[in-house]
Amino acid sequence: MRCQSAATNPTQAMLDFQIHKISGSAVLPEHGCIPAADTPVVDCGTGFKGSMDIRLADSKGDVPEEQYDSLRTQLLQKLVEFCGGSRIVLTRLCVALSSLILNMSGEHWEDPIQTLITTFQNQNIPNVTDAQKCHVLLETLRVLPEESLMVPSSPPDIYQWSLKCFSSWVEFGVALDEAMPAILQVFQAVRSQQLFDTAVETLVNVFSHPDSNRYIKTAEKLLPHVLDLREVFQQGLDVQDVDICQGVGQIVVALAENHTKLLLDLTISTEESSRVNAHGLIQMVLACSSLPGHYPVDENFSNLTFTFWYLLQDEITESESEKRSLLIPIFRPVFFSLVEALLIKVQYPDDEEYNTWSAEEKEMFRCYRQDIGDTMMYAFGILGKTMLSHLSTILSGAVDNVKTDVRWQVVEGLFFLFGSIAECVDLEYNAYIPAMMNLLPKLPFNNVKFISSALYLIGSYSEWINCHPECLRCVVPLVLQGLGDSEIATSATLSLKDLTRENLDHIRPYIPQILSSSQSRDCSRLMSSVGQVLSVIDLEEILQYLNTILTPHIQQLQVLIKQEPTATVKNNILVKLMMLGSLFAALDTERDMGGEESESCEVKTKDNTGKPKPVMVILQQVLPLIQELVAKWISDCGIVEAVCEMYKHALKTLLDDFSPVSQNVCPMLGQMYQTVPHPAILDLAKQLIIMHSDDKEMNDTIKSLLGNLCEKTLQLYQAPQGLQNYTDVIEGFMNLLSQVLKKCKRLLASESSSIPGLYHAAVAALCLPEHQTVKATCSFLTEFSSAGGEIPAIKQVIENEGHLLVDRVIRAIGGESPRGVTECLSDVLLSLGKMYTDSMVRWLNEMVHRDGYPSPRVSTQDKEMFVKFVIRERNNKRKSREIVKEFSLKCRGLYGTEYAAQALKMI
Repeated sequence: MRCQSAATNPTQAMLDFQIHKISGSAVLPEHGCIPAADTPVVDCGTGFKGSMDIRLADSKGDVPEEQYDSLRTQLLQKLVEFCGGSRIVLTRLCVALSSLILNMSGEHWEDPIQTLITTFQNQNIPNVTDAQKCHVLLETLRVLPEESLMVPSSPPDIYQWSLKCFSSWVEFGVALDEAMPAILQVFQAVRSQQLFDTAVETLVNVFSHPDSNRYIKTAEKLLPHVLDLREVFQQGLDVQDVDICQGVGQIVVALAENHTKLLLDLTISTEESSRVNAHGLIQMVLACSSLPGHYPVDENFSNLTFTFWYLLQDEITESESEKRSLLIPIFRPVFFSLVEALLIKVQYPDDEEYNTWSAEEKEMFRCYRQDIGDTMMYAFGILGKTMLSHLSTILSGAVDNVKTDVRWQVVEGLFFLFGSIAECVDLEYNAYIPAMMNLLPKLPFNNVKFISSALYLIGSYSEWINCHPECLRCVVPLVLQGLGDSEIATSATLSLKDLTRENLDHIRPYIPQILSSSQSRDCSRLMSSVGQVLSVIDLEEILQYLNTILTPHIQQLQVLIKQEPTATVKNNILVKLMMLGSLFAALDTERDMGGEESESCEVKTKDNTGKPKPVMVILQQVLPLIQELVAKWISDCGIVEAVCEMYKHALKTLLDDFSPVSQNVCPMLGQMYQTVPHPAILDLAKQLIIMHSDDKEMNDTIKSLLGNLCEKTLQLYQAPQGLQNYTDVIEGFMNLLSQVLKKCKRLLASESSSIPGLYHAAVAALCLPEHQTVKATCSFLTEFSSAGGEIPAIKQVIENEGHLLVDRVIRAIGGESPRGVTECLSDVLLSLGKMYTDSMVRWLNEMVHRDGYPSPRVSTQDKEMFVKFVIRERNNKRKSREIVKEFSLKCRGLYGTEYAAQALKMI
């Protein structure tokens, strides 16, 4: 086995030695440094001293063939001995063994990897853990591709496999400082057409690994090597090779994203070279954001830069004030360049080209534009109001030429960018935006996408317009015009909804136009806006408009109800119900005008004139129709849910004034629930029960409804298919009972015969896998146990059968339920401990001596300590939760692990 000289191949030179005498351990030499035979005794940092006498076998640099096995055996023995020793020694030994494997594999060592694995599996080494043995094995395998294979002289196939091997190990975490030589070889491989893809993947893994942040100095040293790839990137641009540009871009973005703080520090460094390097990398990211062509058809990479721009602005804005004052002037030009680049990237292609795109490509472009909109908000965080000035200047220039040769895409893109930063603009800000609004009526809106973005812009600034109502005269006619075009009607509807919601203080002069447009078009999608504007006019006018607008729809609903049930009929009915629900939610004549108090908005008190509310007038008119509808469609979940949602909207608007129809709605809910148990019924019933709990006239109706719901829900527990198909219903039912116990305990007290059944139902529900269902159940059980002091039936059932609940909770904490519900389970124990302390001590102590309960991972001592602490901290909710979390982790075998530490933060 002949090797090159140490001078020409220092790694291979380590094989040109013969172990003449090994006593104890020694530090192997650096590559290319073969010690003399009289190597002195060295201290390896482990408290053990020894020596290694290494010499060349002969002048030719050969290791005699008869010594191959001896060399291999002794080197493996030293590795085994040093599993728990000095890291420096260990690393040198691993490198030596890797070189030996590469030189002996094949004829002299048939299966070196398997031999290595078997050696470490079968060795029983005192004071060495399995983790340490695994570390040595993995370290040896990791350095294999670095030894002799990742060099320019290697065959391309071998080099590529070496890169893939190194890339795989990088994902497990490699110390960048130790891997520096190999990483530099990977940078060289980027320039090889055959190795390009694998080299890119490897470098991306290097820079993207979470541990890379620990090696700031190494990342700084690698930065110039990334900048050297600008030539490769430019060559890709010149020949329109998107793959090359994307590959280099991935490396650039991976480094920039994971070392944003480093970039900022280098930017304000006293070293000019550091500042130049940081600026160079940021310019490369900017070039990636500005790739020519349209995403995702011409290029598919520029979207990956958005995360970097977010991280960059976040790092800048979160910096200390002194540092921030230095950074913002430096980065303003960068973000201005980004804005100009995104103005190009956000633009649509010509219609002829766009029409050739697939539906998937169009959707990806839509999402891409939304990401651009988000990035514009990040840029606003750095540029502030100067960004508005910049965009306004570009818009003015574009509009001046709009009738000549300017592309509509430019103005559309500006509208989109302006709309994207609307929520960042102060409501009182009065520059640039009024001029933009005044431009809108003057533009030739002859393109669907163009006018859709103008409508999006108007809707985005609707709150700002409320403080600048003079702009309404410019935008309302444009929005109403859009309602009549089927291609942009959706955009116009959304814009009108935003305008009416935010500008009711100033909308009165435009109400006739808005209502007229609503009557002449399909107003089912406009009902929210109709309801809002009707809220600000007199009752007589409201009823007149409603009579005109709603009569056709009510007549259509009458016809639909009489037809035989079909999918088409059902869909049409759902449209009418949703239309009514939208109207009920928006038509509030007692709204607080202007919302919160501010200098620019007037606050009006509620009208207490005693006049009938429009929503109640409509409800009473349609109530017979809804009853007829429910009778015919009572088995249809979709119709049942839509009816409940409609009534919920009305109830939210009317509040106590809903009472006149409650006598009819409550029995209807009971009938629907008996046929189709649905969480929407429970939600509406909960609101009605709480609202009327003190209403003597409604007392019998409410008690009847609650009893009906309890009876039917308990029947579900006997269903052949079990509770799995009703978890959403159980969740809604537990939420209802929890609220009843909080706000009107006497109603549940009147259902004393059902209390044992409800208790057992709740205990059984703790077994369900859905987090929200278990949390709702825990909320009920917490209130249930607390109510024992006021309701004798509850106290009795807990005293007699509380051990069942404690057993179920402890099992859940012990691992039978997800960790995400641990806090809620803790609250149940806390509540029981307060109200039933003596019984609680007895129930908990019963578990201590049960083997394997609630988990074989906890000892008797663990359980004794748990019981002690739970009882002692029964008045401390925070401490109680901590105790339960810790015990739960012990039961699951996670206590003390890094994973558990992270899990505790998330629970």
